[in-house]
Amino acid sequence: MGWPQERKSAKSLFVQLFLQFFLLLSVVTNSAAQDEQLNYRLPNNTYPLRYNIELTTHIHDNTIGDDRFRFEGKVTIQLKTAGDADTDNVTLNYRRINITRVKLWYNDQDGWENILLDDAISFTLDSTREFLTVHSPKPLNGTYFLEIKYNGTLREDNGGFYRSSYSDSDGNVQWLATTQFSPTDARHVFPCYDEPGIRAPIALRVIHGKSYSVLSNTIPIDVRESILAGMSITTFPDTPKMPSYLLGIIVSDFKEVSLPNFTAQSAFIRATALTTPVANFILEAGFKILQYLEEFLETPYILPKLYHVAIPDFSPGAMENYGLITYKEENFMFDPDTSPMKQKKKIASIVGHEIGHHYFGNYVSPAWWSYLWMKEGFARFFEYTAAQIAFPELTIGKMYTVDKTHNVFQLDALGSTRPMTFYVNSQVEISNIFDDIAYDKGGAVLLMLYHAFGKEPFRQAMVNFLHVNALQAGTPEKFAQSMQQTMFSSIPPSDPPFNALSLLKSWTEQAGYPIVHVSRSDDNCSLRIEQERFLLKSTDASNASTTWIIPYNLATETQPNFDDTTATGWIVDKYHVINPTANHSWTCDSWIVFNKQQTGYYRVNYDDQLWQLIVKALVQNGTIIHESNRAQLIDDALNIARAGKLAYAIPLQLLRYLSKENDYLPWAALDRNLVVLDNLMRGTDSYDDWHKYCAEFIEPSYVAMGMATQPQDTLTQRMTREIVINWACKVGSEACINSTRLMVAEIAGNPTKDAEPDLREAIYCNGLRYSAAAVFDSIWRKMQQSQDQLYRSELIRSLGCAENAVLIAKYLQSTIDTDNSTYFNQERERVFIAVFRNSLLGLEMAMNFLRENSDRVNELYNKGNFGGRAINSIIRTMAQQITSKAMQTQFQTLTAELHEKGFLRESDMLQALEYLSENLKWIEEKSVQITAWLDEQYRPTTNALPSTTVTTPPPVTTTSTVASPSSTTVTTYSYVSTPSNATVPTTSAVYTFSASENVTASSTVFVNLTTTSMPEADNLHSNHAARANMCDCCLMLLGVFALVAYHRFETLVL
Repeated sequence: MGWPQERKSAKSLFVQLFLQFFLLLSVVTNSAAQDEQLNYRLPNNTYPLRYNIELTTHIHDNTIGDDRFRFEGKVTIQLKTAGDADTDNVTLNYRRINITRVKLWYNDQDGWENILLDDAISFTLDSTREFLTVHSPKPLNGTYFLEIKYNGTLREDNGGFYRSSYSDSDGNVQWLATTQFSPTDARHVFPCYDEPGIRAPIALRVIHGKSYSVLSNTIPIDVRESILAGMSITTFPDTPKMPSYLLGIIVSDFKEVSLPNFTAQSAFIRATALTTPVANFILEAGFKILQYLEEFLETPYILPKLYHVAIPDFSPGAMENYGLITYKEENFMFDPDTSPMKQKKKIASIVGHEIGHHYFGNYVSPAWWSYLWMKEGFARFFEYTAAQIAFPELTIGKMYTVDKTHNVFQLDALGSTRPMTFYVNSQVEISNIFDDIAYDKGGAVLLMLYHAFGKEPFRQAMVNFLHVNALQAGTPEKFAQSMQQTMFSSIPPSDPPFNALSLLKSWTEQAGYPIVHVSRSDDNCSLRIEQERFLLKSTDASNASTTWIIPYNLATETQPNFDDTTATGWIVDKYHVINPTANHSWTCDSWIVFNKQQTGYYRVNYDDQLWQLIVKALVQNGTIIHESNRAQLIDDALNIARAGKLAYAIPLQLLRYLSKENDYLPWAALDRNLVVLDNLMRGTDSYDDWHKYCAEFIEPSYVAMGMATQPQDTLTQRMTREIVINWACKVGSEACINSTRLMVAEIAGNPTKDAEPDLREAIYCNGLRYSAAAVFDSIWRKMQQSQDQLYRSELIRSLGCAENAVLIAKYLQSTIDTDNSTYFNQERERVFIAVFRNSLLGLEMAMNFLRENSDRVNELYNKGNFGGRAINSIIRTMAQQITSKAMQTQFQTLTAELHEKGFLRESDMLQALEYLSENLKWIEEKSVQITAWLDEQYRPTTNALPSTTVTTPPPVTTTSTVASPSSTTVTTYSYVSTPSNATVPTTSAVYTFSASENVTASSTVFVNLTTTSMPEADNLHSNHAARANMCDCCLMLLGVFALVAYHRFETLVL
C-alpha cells in the first residue's frame, strides 16, 4: 500500500510547522518555568558521615507470587550539621518507597542515647522534589543518628532496585534483584543524600534466600544463617567514602568465574551462559587495564577485589559501581569460536571506560551533575587510550575520531546544543545531560589537550588532580589548577598569553565547536585563518564574536610528518595568519592538511585550490595522507557541504578515491555519512543515479575484499570488509545480493550451519532482505532459541532488514505477543527500531503498528527502557528517517496522538519535528546540487530517439519506454545488466492507442509500470522490494514525453 499524495503547498506546511513549533515551545517554556521555581538540590544544612543499610529480599521465593518482588529496609545515617548554624530539619532524597518510621538521636559524652524522636509522623514527603524531611523537636547542631524504616517494590524499568530474569536449562524463569542507581536512583533503595558531591562510606547487610548469594562493592566479611527459615545474612564492610549512586547490590544464583593469571578479578554470570568460556576475555581486559591505570595515574586501586557482572536485563552499556562493574550481557561475553573479533574491541573499550571511572568519578567525583563531563569525558578518554595499551593489536586508540568525534560533531553542530558544563536542577534535566556532549565531546576535548601539550604533561596534570582531590568532589577549576601547575610549562613563552582556566572554559562553557577556514595567499603563500562556530543549519544564529583557543598543527606536501600531533601554535582570535618557516614550509601549489590526525576538536575548510590539490593527492596516492586525516577529509567535506559552506562537487569528487582505499578509518567515516546521505537522497528523484555513483567506488573494493574472512585478517580489515559488503548490497550489487541470499538460504536449511562471526550481521541483513518466508522464519527461530544476547542482537537487527509486508507485520507483532515469543525486556524496542531503520516499507508499517498498539507498546517496551521512555527515544530516531511530505503528515498525526495519551513528552516531540523539518528542507534546498552533479556524470542515453526516451540506469533491472513519433504505439522494454555491463532487452509489451483515445505523436504520455510475480518472488508482497535482482521484480518507472495533452494507461511488464 502506498502513501497518499500530499496536496498541501510547501508554504502551508511551513506555516503549520511554524505554528506547531511555537505552540510546543510555549508548553515547554511554561513547564521549564515551573521547574525553575523549584529547587531540587538538597539544602546541605546537614551531611552524612556514614550509612548502615539493612535490606530483606524475597526474590528467591517462587511460592509467594508477586510478593517475591517486595523488599524491606532500614538505614541508619550518622550525620552532622553544616557550619555553626542550628537547623530543625534533616532533608534527604527518597523515591517510590514507603517510609514507616523515623528515629533521631545523639550520643552524650558517656555514650548514652538521647532520643529526640521515634515515631511514624515526624516527617513530611515532597514527592515532586523527592524530599524526605525529618522534623526535629529541638534545634540540631553537631553529630546525630537518624534511623529510617521503609519498604518498597523491585521495579520493572531497569532502574533503582529492580527485578531481572532469565530462563534456566529446563526453561524455568529464574529471578534476581539488581541495581542501577546512577544518576538519581540510590534513593529508591534507601533514603540518602543522593548527590554526586556528597560522599560517605556505606556498610550493608542483606537478608536473602539460602539458595542465592549477594554481591556488593566490597568482599563479604560474614555469611551466616538467619533466624528466618530458609534465609541467610550476608554482611559487607564499609565502602570507601563515595557518592550514593556508586553502591551496587545483586541478589542472584549467578556463578563465579576466575582465572589464576588475573588475580583480584572475578566475573559473575548466569549458569546458562557459561557453556563456553565467555568470561575469560573480560577478566583479561580488567586485569591488564587496571594494572596499566594504576601505573599511569600513579594511584593504587583502593579495593581488594574488582567484580565484573553480566545482568540479563540492563539498560546502560555498563555501570561503574565502585568495585562492582555491571554490564549488558552482550557487552560482557566473548566466545572465541562464535564471537566476531570486533567484540574484543567492544569489551576492551567498555572495561577501559568503567575502570577509568574508578579514578575519575569514583576516586574523585564531580561536585554536581553540571560537571558530568569530568567523569564521562575522562572515562571516554581511557576507553580508547587504556584499551590501546592493553591490546595494541586491536589498534583501538586510533578509532576515537571515527567512533566518537564524528558522532558528536552532528549534535554539537545544532543551534540547540549545550556547553559541556551546563547547570541542571531537576531529575529529568539530570537524566537528559547524559548525552554525547558529556561523553564524546568531553573525551574529544581531553584528547585534544593530551595531544596539543604532549602526553607526559597531560598525564602529570591528571595525577596531580587525583592526588590533591582524593576521595573528594572535583570541579573544572580544580582541574585547571592542576593543568596550570604541570602542562603550562610546555607552552613556548612567545605564544599568546592565556592561562589553563581560560583555555578550559573556552571549550567547556561555550556551546558548539569551531570551523577553521584556511586559504592561501597568492603573494607569499601565507595561510589566512578564520574561525567561526560551525552550524549545520543556516537558520541557526551564530555569535560572530565567539572564538575558541584552538591548538593547531599542519602537514604539508614537502613536510608531512603526520605523527607529531603536538600544537605548533594557538589560534586565539577570529583571524590569524601563518607564514611558512624552515620547520613548516610549503609552496604556493602544494597541498596542506590542517589538524594532524584530527586530534583537535574542530572542522577544517579550505579554499577551492587547496581542496583540489588534496583531492588530486588522494587520487594519485591516498596513503601519502594519514588515514585519520583521510577520514577527517571525508567527514569534514560532506558536512561542510551539508551546511552550505562548500559545493557538493568537491566531496563527491573526493569520494571517488575510495575505490583504492583499504584502511578502516576512511571507510568508517564514509559509512556514518552515507547512512545520513543515502536516507536523504531516498527522498529525491536522483536515487538511482546516486547509487550508480556510489557503486563506482564501492564495487571495486567489494571485489577486492571478497565475502570471506581470512585467518590472518586484522580487526580493521574485518570491520572494513563488513562496511563494504553492506554498502555493495545496498547500492545494488547483484553479486552481493545473490551471494548473501544464497548463504542465508543454505543456513536456514541446515540448523547446524551459521554465518562466519565477523560477517554474520552483514550476511544475514542483506540475505534476508528479499528471502522467502521459510528462510525468515528459520532465522527468527534461531534468534529465539539462543541464550547469547550478542548473537540475538545481531539477528534482531538483521531480521529488521526484511522487505516483506507479511513478515514485517509478524515480526512487529511478536514484540507484544508474550505468549508466542520470548524477548529480554530491552529487545522489544530493538526489534521495532530495526524495522523502521531499514526500509521505507518498514518505516511505514512501524508507524502504523505504533499508532494501533501504542498502549501495549508503552507497557512492554518501557520495561526494558531505563526511566520508562521507550516511545520518546523511538520517535526521536524515527523522525530522522522521514524524507517525504506524505510521511510527514502521518508522523505528525502519530506524534499528536502519542502526546495526547501521555506517552510522548513535549520536548521529544519538538525535537522530532525539528529533525523531520530539516530533512525536508535539505531535500528541497541542498539535494539539487547533488542532482545537478549526477546529471553531469550520467546524462541519460537514448534508444535512437533522444527527445522521447526515458532510461533508468541499472543497478539490476532497467526499464525504458519509447514512443514512436510517427505512430500512436508505445513499446516498453525490460533490460537486465550482464557481467560485461551491456544491456540486453529481455521482455517487452506493446500498447497501441485506438482512434477514440485521441492520442497523437505529440501527446504527452504517462506510463505506469506495475510488477508481476516471478520465480522465487512469491513472498515479495510489496513494491519496496524493487531493488532485488531479476528473480524478484522489475522497477516502477514514470516515462514522460512531449507537449500538449496527456493520457494515462497501464502497461504490464511480462
